[in-house]
Amino acid sequence: MGRSAGTLVVVFVAIALLVPTATGVGFGSLGQQSVDADVVVMTADVDTDGTADWTVAYRIRLDDDNATQAFEDLRADIQTNPAAYTDRFKNRMQRTAGAAENATGREMAIENVTVNAREETFGQTYGVITYRFQWTNFAGVSSDRLEIGDALSGLFLDSETSLTVRWPAGYQADSVAPQADERENASATWRGQQTFGESEPRVVVSPEDSAGSDSGSNGLLVGGFLALVGIIAGAYALRRYGILGGGAPAEPPASMVDSDDSEAEAAAGTDPDAGTPPAELLSNEEQVLQLLESNGGRLKQQQVAGELDWTDAKTSQVIGGLRDEDKVETFRIGRENVVTLPDTDVTGGDSGGGDGTDSGDETQ
Repeated sequence: MGRSAGTLVVVFVAIALLVPTATGVGFGSLGQQSVDADVVVMTADVDTDGTADWTVAYRIRLDDDNATQAFEDLRADIQTNPAAYTDRFKNRMQRTAGAAENATGREMAIENVTVNAREETFGQTYGVITYRFQWTNFAGVSSDRLEIGDALSGLFLDSETSLTVRWPAGYQADSVAPQADERENASATWRGQQTFGESEPRVVVSPEDSAGSDSGSNGLLVGGFLALVGIIAGAYALRRYGILGGGAPAEPPASMVDSDDSEAEAAAGTDPDAGTPPAELLSNEEQVLQLLESNGGRLKQQQVAGELDWTDAKTSQVIGGLRDEDKVETFRIGRENVVTLPDTDVTGGDSGGGDGTDSGDETQ
């Protein structure tokens, strides 16, 4: 479904977005018209003084000529008059920071707001509008700990949005709530759709050497001892299996080889999930097609809505667009709408739980 060139251009992309709602902090969509970003990526890099460098990136799929031309016009407008976008963005973020200031008792400010627009590739081409800004006193500093997240209490993430919090190098996470969808050594990522609780998201981090210098010295001694043991063990293994002494390398015993099928598939390049893009980078249409492919090419429309956590209206709209583009077919079984990939055999058993015999009339 193409976007009109005019729609994106008239959108005032200062969008941002963390605005107080009745249940906490909400997140706005791209623009005031009918166009939404396909993916929204929010990242907060928190410094030791509690200030966070924020990045909010709106990714728009450039899937046809109209969308591409609309984004080019929008990018030109941003480059000509960036203040028209950054000023409104800053005003909204300042209101959000003001509400967080009242809730936390810390003085906060939004500073150094910038915006840029460019094309990027994440498996496919996107137009990306990126806002960057500093949020002073975003995190609480208590003794040598950072308490991150109270400024976002009750945040809502829609199904296209993710939030990543990063903490300084040399710090470790003491607690992360709720459980993150993705964890790394110095970051936690949550993906929508979800609404955080009254005291969430919450991340508490502290310096890794906070246990004291003695424990650090002991750690070095233990580490040195383990390294020595590793060297000795490695030399033994090399000699044991023929790599030392001039002979050809011997195969290790079967008991030392991990026979896990998934690792074998990965080593052979046959991992069925290899090359599959992350779910957050898939468009609504691509999510439906992927879901159908993983279910034999056939599902009830109500199951699609349940699996993707969509409303009936959104599911119907997306499937209708795919049907208009001849990417899916639909028919009725009783009162149920069934969605299939083209050329899928619909005469066999009903994978969606219907009677599997009544093809009915095609859904309008």
